[in-house]
Amino acid sequence: MNELKIQHEYVMEFLCRLEEQGGLGYRNVSNIVISNDLFIPSIMGEFVKNSQPETWARLLKKFGNDEQALQTALKDKVKETLLDAQNVATYINGHKSITFEGEKVWLFYVSGTELKGDEEFKQNIFCAVEESSHTLKVDEVKLYTIRPDIMFFVNGIYIGYMELKSSTKGQTARVNGRQKVAKDYLATLKALTEQEKCDAKAMKQRKEVMAIYEKAIHLTASDCNETYVMRGISQFFDVARQGFTSEPAKTVDELTPFVLEPFKVYPVTTSAQTKKQRFEEVMRALYDKKMIEKEILYYNFIEYKYVKKEGAKERTSNTGRLIAPRPKQKFGCDKIMGRITEMLDHEKEPGYYINKLRTYLQAQGITHKKIEEIILLRERYFNNKFVYSLLLQYAAGFGKSNIIGWTALQLKDYRYEGVHAYDKVMIVVDRLQLRDQLDTMMMNMNIDKSMFVEATDRDTFINALDGKLRIIVVNIQKFLDLQDALSAAGKKLKKMRVAFLIDEIHRSNSGENNQEMIDLFARLQETFNVGGQTVVKKNLLIGFTATPSEKTLAKFGEFRGALTKPMWIPFDCYTMREAIEDGYILDPTKAIIPYAVPVDFQLPEELQDSDEDDINIVLRKDRVYSYEPRMRKIAEFIVHRLVSLVYKKIRGEGKAMLAVRSIPNAIKYFNIIRSLYAQKCQEPAYEKYKDAPIVIIYSDDQKNESCSTLNGGVSEEKVIQNFRQAKNGLIIVVDKLQTGFDEPKLHTLFLDKEISDINAIQTISRVNRTCKYKDDCHIIDCSWHNVNVGNIRLAFNKFCDMAISDFNPEFETQSVAHTYRLLQSSDPYLQWFSRYQHEREDTRFVLEMEDGIRQWIEQCFYQEALAKKYNEDNGLKPSDADYHPVTNPARDLRSFVGHYFSGIRLLDGVFVIDQKYYDEVFLMFWQIYCHIYREVNQQTEDEPYEYEVIDSDEEPGITLVDNDGSSNGGGGHRGARGGSGPQPPKGKSMDEVLAILQRLHETEQLTAEQAQIWLREIGLMFDYIKSDSEFCAFAKDDNYSEDEKLAEYKKVQGRYRRSLKNRPDFAQVERFKQMIADNVEQLFAIFMADLRNVENGDSDFDYDTTNQTPRQGGFSMEDLMEMARKKIRPEYDERKLQERIVETYSDHFKGLSRYMRSFNETTRNLFMVLNTPSLPILDGMDSVVKESLNMVCMAEGLSLSDKRMHLDMLLMRYEVYLKKLYYLIHKEEIPAREEGQGATLSNAVFAFPALRGLKNNPMPAYQEFSQRLTMLRQLRNDESHASMNMTEQEVDAALRIVIDMYLFVTGMNITELEAAGYDADEMQRESTVIPVHSYSYNDEGSSEYSMAAESFIPANELTEEQRKDVLCKSLVQMMNHGGYRASDKTFCKQRHWVAVYRIATDEGFTIDGQPRYFKQIVDGMHLSNCEVPLNIDTLERSIKGVYSTSFVDWSENGLSGKNLDEYKDIKHCAGVFLKILSDNRPKR
Repeated sequence: MNELKIQHEYVMEFLCRLEEQGGLGYRNVSNIVISNDLFIPSIMGEFVKNSQPETWARLLKKFGNDEQALQTALKDKVKETLLDAQNVATYINGHKSITFEGEKVWLFYVSGTELKGDEEFKQNIFCAVEESSHTLKVDEVKLYTIRPDIMFFVNGIYIGYMELKSSTKGQTARVNGRQKVAKDYLATLKALTEQEKCDAKAMKQRKEVMAIYEKAIHLTASDCNETYVMRGISQFFDVARQGFTSEPAKTVDELTPFVLEPFKVYPVTTSAQTKKQRFEEVMRALYDKKMIEKEILYYNFIEYKYVKKEGAKERTSNTGRLIAPRPKQKFGCDKIMGRITEMLDHEKEPGYYINKLRTYLQAQGITHKKIEEIILLRERYFNNKFVYSLLLQYAAGFGKSNIIGWTALQLKDYRYEGVHAYDKVMIVVDRLQLRDQLDTMMMNMNIDKSMFVEATDRDTFINALDGKLRIIVVNIQKFLDLQDALSAAGKKLKKMRVAFLIDEIHRSNSGENNQEMIDLFARLQETFNVGGQTVVKKNLLIGFTATPSEKTLAKFGEFRGALTKPMWIPFDCYTMREAIEDGYILDPTKAIIPYAVPVDFQLPEELQDSDEDDINIVLRKDRVYSYEPRMRKIAEFIVHRLVSLVYKKIRGEGKAMLAVRSIPNAIKYFNIIRSLYAQKCQEPAYEKYKDAPIVIIYSDDQKNESCSTLNGGVSEEKVIQNFRQAKNGLIIVVDKLQTGFDEPKLHTLFLDKEISDINAIQTISRVNRTCKYKDDCHIIDCSWHNVNVGNIRLAFNKFCDMAISDFNPEFETQSVAHTYRLLQSSDPYLQWFSRYQHEREDTRFVLEMEDGIRQWIEQCFYQEALAKKYNEDNGLKPSDADYHPVTNPARDLRSFVGHYFSGIRLLDGVFVIDQKYYDEVFLMFWQIYCHIYREVNQQTEDEPYEYEVIDSDEEPGITLVDNDGSSNGGGGHRGARGGSGPQPPKGKSMDEVLAILQRLHETEQLTAEQAQIWLREIGLMFDYIKSDSEFCAFAKDDNYSEDEKLAEYKKVQGRYRRSLKNRPDFAQVERFKQMIADNVEQLFAIFMADLRNVENGDSDFDYDTTNQTPRQGGFSMEDLMEMARKKIRPEYDERKLQERIVETYSDHFKGLSRYMRSFNETTRNLFMVLNTPSLPILDGMDSVVKESLNMVCMAEGLSLSDKRMHLDMLLMRYEVYLKKLYYLIHKEEIPAREEGQGATLSNAVFAFPALRGLKNNPMPAYQEFSQRLTMLRQLRNDESHASMNMTEQEVDAALRIVIDMYLFVTGMNITELEAAGYDADEMQRESTVIPVHSYSYNDEGSSEYSMAAESFIPANELTEEQRKDVLCKSLVQMMNHGGYRASDKTFCKQRHWVAVYRIATDEGFTIDGQPRYFKQIVDGMHLSNCEVPLNIDTLERSIKGVYSTSFVDWSENGLSGKNLDEYKDIKHCAGVFLKILSDNRPKR
């Protein structure tokens, strides 16, 4: 269908259909009434005449009753000022009315006014015009003619146009539509540039010539499948003009890619919609009348630069930059407003969201019992209980401040049922810089001081609630002052509905000031929900962050019920990966540069090196970071890099930030760097940088010199302003500005502190902003041992995609309850708490209690010391009979208290638990205990030895360090070992150990054979350390720091090192001891990461691969790594798996040997059923069953959690297996007992006589299998969740039962399979999953076609349904071809779609040159087993060169390296698919 037909019969019909009939309500206007300067004068006149009749009558009289003259004059008046505006939206927003001929004339009416509601808004006239041709010219010289497919107008004023393309004609919006818009713009600009050579004044007419592009709200391109949006195309004017005038001049084609870069697709709520639904959803988002109004009122504004003078902000220039939302930004804002409407629509239905969740769970096929369990759990969360919450995960640098501003503006004006939905909109920030950014942003958005107020103290807060100002900005730094204001404001707040917009909401879970923010929300919730009773009006909380923690997600996110546990996700997200790929931010992980500054440590003289493992030595990192010789080396490096590289970046405007560990260190660096920098700038080459500021920012305290003093008496606000305005500069920070500071020209971040997790992402995001001429950013890691390199990559991998939390507070609730009971049973509680409850105000009693508790703690330490001394004096070990246990109940109790407080803090505000756990008196009692314990502990601790930090002889410099094992940058793509799912814990820990050994091997210090022994020994060492229960308890206690845990780990590892003296069997033991000492921190990290997994049964430390036989031809590190991989995930070898099943399970069937085929036959037939194609809905289970069988039967040391998972997989697929077996035998599906319902497990069991008759068969052998079937059904009816409570022995037994039943039903139906034409032995001989006959194919050379005896029915003689059926069946088989894991399958990569598309095209099953048509066919198949969904953009980019030709013409000529490897892979895949497709094609 051509695009004109689609445009006229569908798109225009939808646009112009009445709104009450589902359309957009535009008027279809003929193109002959449009003026060449982009107005419809008659419509403009009609609007004024109908909406302002009296004004129109007076104007008409002034024009001698000549309507046409009046219309033209009014149009010219509007045009005169519109051409000076950045776009038509900003113009109409500032000119909703104009003065014309002494009359006030309204050009646009807004909706939701207090007096008239939408009455005036409905008088606006929205028009759509098809195929209107416009000649763009300078004076009378024609430059270019453009004919947009559809143009849009409001009240006769042009607002934008859309290009339509037809995918059925092989044209797409992504390629053809976007290029048409971009090339039209560039061609017009090129013509204008050429005319300027003839007429120097030509460029003065730019505004009018380029108006059709540059004044539009947005330009769009659509093919009804995808719609792309371009805003602010004028941003390319200067670059393009420069390109056209350069030597040699750029062509339009050369410049087009630059214009296409921001021309992005508009998102849709779900890709599961039909093409028509997606198109109409996007059209409503872009062209709905209310959406156009939002564009005018909210979404477009001019960003000006401001400076602060005498407390007020002043514009530095009247030249500003147009700010308009990117597609995802607008989508997010609209999504927020849509959810708010849904909330208000159902506010009087308390059970609305619970019922919505129930419906969702029912659609997932979950049983009623399980649904009610999930609902019960959901209702225990505080989330959305007292306040509506929306959590948005948006990448740092993506423009959250703008989204906050756009949302605040809409909430300020938002009316529901005729009144303002929210009485106040409160924007909460926690940094002065964020406050300043929001202040500037609101001024740019025309929200002046008369519309918002900052609440800085009690009075301003109370006054803000009293006044008409609807937006209140609250700085968290002032929250201490606001606490008292809440009591006075309580009555007012009770009557109000407030919307909170909170930036960086993840910080509401930690920090001193942020606790005040938590308290404020809690008290406001209490105010709105007196006594915990829900009232009709709920507040709204919208939180923004790039890095939501698990608690943040559970507290404010969206609940998703899962089969085994709840899951929390953001309401909306735009991830760092998406923002990087879209070019909105830079990838900060691409250039992480480690700068190593070696330092040594001098032991005290009285100690020997050999004593290191035996004494309590504390290494204080502060000493390392504050060691001045080290700091001076780093400062010298920073100064040199600033002037030699950083300041030259971004066309000479690069800046840098240095983040350090402490305020004293920051002050030291400030003084050292200033001194070194002054010296450096005396060199002639760097003199030009002498005025670049070096400033310092930190939170003042009483211990250190004030920040302002160091900065020459300048305030922090002024320092930041000056830094922004400077061409270059360095800013030194501690904690401030690491979040929320937005300076796009920051190019380099120097780190001399350790960052991790959320803090790492927030810190590195200071340099990821984009700006003109900025194409990269650097992070220089100067931390000790360069630990940030790994920390940053780990954090990026965690937060680069949508954050998901499976935080389950039930476990923590049980832990709190258990610890509560332990505390109640302790000696101090039993002796003192009862009296403390009643006498805590009695000073004498309190002193008596404190003294008693102190004596008890001292006695515990004394008894511990006695036991230690006795054991040491007598040389006793724990295994000796006379050994005195070394225990300290006081220390244990302190640990319990720490766990208890951590637990209740974690649950506070997230999950409902009994209020007794928060009893104030109970908590105060244990706080007193902790204070006393700390005093006693400090008195009894031995004075620790300390290293003396000394300078090293090694030169500092940029170096290579170990990372977390991921060599990729921010793209976050999986490495070769990635696979399709998460790596098991054991696999991860083995990989990390192997990485250490690999480095030693690469430097020729270690052979592969030695590495294999060392790998095993490290596992044994970890087992040794795990056996030390005291250390493990210490290691898992969150009350101790990582440094303290590492120090303890070193002691235990030291004991293990000494134990190796008794290992004469261990060659090169001294080298091994040195290796584990050199890598102690990495080994500690590996051990800690896997400790809980090992204790939970999810992993182990068995790293021994010596029982595997290496391949012939030598033993390499690659062989060792492959052995380690096989230990975790064995390769899929079907013959070996069958042999193992026969070996393991044949004894279970001895009693049935007289009644069923041999067990070998049974096993072969089981796999024949799994390998034989049937129906797509049945074949999806094949790979899952084979994977689980392989893991259960072949993997060594399978963890309990993995066993449970594979048990669930086999249980849930047994019903499908029965259905497939039935289909193969009977060529039809199992009939359901109830019409209209799918067959159940009971139906499937009843369909097989061998299963149906088990219960009534008296023979003992059959009764055994009858019991197994009963147990299988019980497990299956519990939806496999019973496995979560089974012991490992019970899981092993259940696995045997389930596998027995797969084999039993197969063995009892072999005769029936043979009668249906299936021969397991024949298929086994073919050595491939899919039987193929029709073509021969030589994978080494070219494909060789040879027609089989029978000939195919040509594809064009098949019906469309027949072609789709053949293609669908072939795709299902293709996706199952090969191994059971995704990475082992023939079809496992995105590029394999090229092979499938090419064969489908060659054979006539799709249209050549129309990949999007092919995608529509594939999408319509709903392929449940498709692990690599088709990405149409990748396919379109790939079907070029050799892949654009027929398969028979493919050649590797001219290909090499990676391209050649990919070609061979794609060619192999194409050959396999050709065989499969040929086997499925109908024959004559």
